[in-house]
Amino acid sequence: MRFFRFQVKGDKYMNQIKCVCIDIDGTLTDPYFFIPILNEITGKNLTKDDYTSINWLDTYGPDYSEMYKTFDDEYSYVYKTSTIVEGAKNVIENLKARGIEIYYVTARSKSIHDITAQWIADQGLDPNRVHSLGGNHGKVETAKELGCDVFIEDDPNNAKNLAEAGYKVILMDTNYNKGVSGNNIIRVNGWDQVKDIIIN
Repeated sequence: MRFFRFQVKGDKYMNQIKCVCIDIDGTLTDPYFFIPILNEITGKNLTKDDYTSINWLDTYGPDYSEMYKTFDDEYSYVYKTSTIVEGAKNVIENLKARGIEIYYVTARSKSIHDITAQWIADQGLDPNRVHSLGGNHGKVETAKELGCDVFIEDDPNNAKNLAEAGYKVILMDTNYNKGVSGNNIIRVNGWDQVKDIIIN
């Protein structure tokens, strides 16, 4: 049974959506996947309980606060080793079967687009639907260009920006986005709840 329903202009509801945009890191993949890798790089010993901010200055200190700028290029191999989270592919296939357009919109660097697209293909998903933005600043604009109705996201800033721009956001619950809420945002604990919202 659907436990939540987004209401938007013109009494349009979730069962009428035409396009869903999906973030990759932290949404299609485990949000804490990077922690062991970053611990090795930084010499830290953080756990997911410590990961309460996406700001690397807060999490790793000033010595590593700028590392994110070159991370994609210097550590691109990392992205080949992640796995898709449980339930995600099944929900995506169900959405596609209902004629809903699916796009994978990521802040990953454009320079590793081929790696990202190959990873999507390896999961049995369509690599031609990948949009690599090279930063978070373009997600609202990309959502507009794609005709997005719902954006599935984990990043707190992206979620707020998309919601403020009028897009419906399904926010994957993580330790680093606990403070995010809003009229256009619904928080979920996993893809089973995404299915309950959009499909059931």
